This record gives sequence, C-alpha cells and structure tokens, in this order.
Amino acid sequence: MTMREDRTKPVSVRDIAERTGLPQPYLEQILLALKGAGIVRSKRGVGGGYMLNREPEDLPLSDIVSAVDGPITAGDFGEPHTGGACDHEGQCVLLAVWGHVGAQMRDLLGSFSLADIAAMTAGSRPWPDAQN
Repeated sequence: MTMREDRTKPVSVRDIAERTGLPQPYLEQILLALKGAGIVRSKRGVGGGYMLNREPEDLPLSDIVSAVDGPITAGDFGEPHTGGACDHEGQCVLLAVWGHVGAQMRDLLGSFSLADIAAMTAGSRPWPDAQN
C-alpha cells in the first residue's frame, strides 16, 4: 500500500494495531488524541477506520508528538528569572538552558515530516545521524 492509499482509504484500528504491534486499547487512545488535534479523521461503519487529515509531507513530527504527549519540553521546571535577578545560585541559568533544549527539540522534531519518517522506514531515505 502506498502512502497515498493510506491517506485516502480508512485503515481499521485492528489493522493499525497489527502493523505497529501496539495494543488496540492504547492505540485507540493515541488515535483519539490525533483526531482531537485534527491530524486524523475517522469514518464509521463497514470499511471504516482512520485516515490522515493532511498530506504526510505537510505533517511535522512535532505536531504528532505534541498531540499525543502534550507540549514538547525538556522538563517541567517553570520560567527562569533573567538578568541576574535569581537568588538561587545557578538554578535560573539551568532553567534557561533547559528552556533552550526544549526549543531545540521542538525545532528538530518539526524538521521531520511524516513522509520523511515513512521514507526512513521504507529504507529510501537515510536515518538521522545520531552523532550530529
């Protein structure tokens, strides 16, 4: 099945569970979150299932991760004080560093589309270099 067929033809939860190895109840929770975010839509009845709501090329991985896991952050540390106003030595600087790391994670995940991930899975595009 090509990506185009997957986008226009509903795929059942059972079929997705078999392909991914995810338990069906867990997968249903993920699909509901993706549906709530407008990433997928569903069709009921015979031949029903889930379909992408956008082209895979226009669907950044960051949108998928945010829909399922919530905001992409590197910890839940709150906002740092800035400009030397912090009275807890070094803590606010570390908060700012973690905020920067979270922004980098969002940018990096946003640089990959669902189409990119599918191409890597199919072997037609190299995987990201873990060293860079």
